[in-house]
Amino acid sequence: MHANTAADPSFGCDPLSALFQEVASARAEMTVARRAPLGTSSVVDVARARLLVALEAFTAELDARNLPVPYGIRDDLRIQRRTLGKFSGSNS
Repeated sequence: MHANTAADPSFGCDPLSALFQEVASARAEMTVARRAPLGTSSVVDVARARLLVALEAFTAELDARNLPVPYGIRDDLRIQRRTLGKFSGSNS
């Protein structure tokens, strides 16, 4: 009936799920970076940049699928953009 899905490399690899996992991982990294000793702001900057990239990729995939962006993701994206000085139009 169905081919062996375990041998299929795309099985269980939903891009949206992978992008959300990257957002979760970047958020965890940001939490750790915030606890870094004073004077290590570059650690926070790197974590924040990674989080911004992850959030933008995730929302782009949601938009491509015509799915709504959850409020928490939308708000976090807006905060990270403004913190990094990346202002966009009124759509964010």
